Amino acid sequence: MADTGPKAPAKARSKRLAPDARQQQILEGAIAYFAEFGFEGGTRALASFLGISQALLFRYFPNKAALVDRVYEVVFLNRWNPQWKALLTNRELPLADRLKAFYKDYNRSIDRYEVIRISLFSALRNESISQRYVARLREQLIAPMVEECRAHLGLPATGGLPLGSLEEQLVLSLHATVIYGIMRKHVFHAAAPGDSDFLIELYVDSFVSHAAESFRRVLQRAEQSASIAA
Repeated sequence: MADTGPKAPAKARSKRLAPDARQQQILEGAIAYFAEFGFEGGTRALASFLGISQALLFRYFPNKAALVDRVYEVVFLNRWNPQWKALLTNRELPLADRLKAFYKDYNRSIDRYEVIRISLFSALRNESISQRYVARLREQLIAPMVEECRAHLGLPATGGLPLGSLEEQLVLSLHATVIYGIMRKHVFHAAAPGDSDFLIELYVDSFVSHAAESFRRVLQRAEQSASIAA
């Protein structure tokens, strides 16, 4: 059955909570709210959803930006595995094996209603959450994968030939293919793939088998553009 997402928090206007517990309640409620409704609403609507006063909300988070920062930390940074980059750049393993191991773990990490929906709502609104996550994704994962693809194919390292946007798009095409199943699950409420790990293996094998020709054509295009510019 497709994930229908988090439920609204229980109303707790009269219930007394310790400050840490109240802050955690507000944070969890905000995550549920943003995942369900996006970032259009203001703090008044959020406070109503939480069942608290706007003044109480501001006692713990002075403004919406401060709350969004905490949501980013909890929903995205706390799920980020610092070992992913080390795995992707470990050349003692074949490239396909590294990509499969990484994407299986990455897929499990982000397969959450709030992760997928908050990332999409944030992107649509150009919120800081989306901007920061895309920058981290590019620096820690996409750029290293381009470098590893070049090394695997015997192409120049990015130190001698700068990373190109078309190469990034090749890697991002694999990234998008892998996560599309969980986007369908959490955005369109479609049934999840029966065996996501097996699908990831197929996606990676297809990507690697076509990588040589794809990267060759992209680098050839880059060289032609540089020659024309000169």
